[in-house]
Amino acid sequence: MFLVALTLIGLVACVSAPQPGQIETILQPDVLEHKGTAFGANVPSWVMAYIEGGSAAVEKLAEYRGRYVVVLESSGQSRVGAQTMMDNFDITSQMARYMSTRVEQRFAGAQVGNRDEVEEYFENVVKMAAEATFTGLEPGPDWWVYLRYYKAGSTARNEANVERQEYRVLRIYSIDREILTEQLNRMLESVEDGEARTETEQRAIDAVQSAFYEGF
Repeated sequence: MFLVALTLIGLVACVSAPQPGQIETILQPDVLEHKGTAFGANVPSWVMAYIEGGSAAVEKLAEYRGRYVVVLESSGQSRVGAQTMMDNFDITSQMARYMSTRVEQRFAGAQVGNRDEVEEYFENVVKMAAEATFTGLEPGPDWWVYLRYYKAGSTARNEANVERQEYRVLRIYSIDREILTEQLNRMLESVEDGEARTETEQRAIDAVQSAFYEGF
């Protein structure tokens, strides 16, 4: 199961676009080693969930229910290098970037009659999220894997077909849903302060706010 799931990590990086009508063979990467190998430990459920379905899948696990999850990733030719890169990440800026992307995606799927009426509001909220400092974020464990990728079109697992080998490090952070919701609510409301809007624009914004957390 672990080997199959890990294919999702490197799919984009190791697969080149085939010609129309051509189907290229894609070999799953080999898992050469991982953090628990030496101890006979299994890959944690949150790692498997993230690989298979991203942060949203991790949030469905019992231990992360009621929490928003952010998973940082780094990679490198050496484990020390990949781990050092991870350790040097600024979680404050990474969290802001992640939340602004999530907010932007939520707005992209918002059901509004005329997007022009709320486009400026959307842009301002996304910008504010990108510059915000979110509090209450708690660090969790990390995990690393060492993978061997094969060239697109390869049919045999041999040295001639190896594209690259690299370490990937994942580290999980989470925040209580209620704590984050309070901060996002203040953001959604503060963008409105002092803005003169038409009745139609205000109705559209109210509708977006009331449905904001559906599927968020």
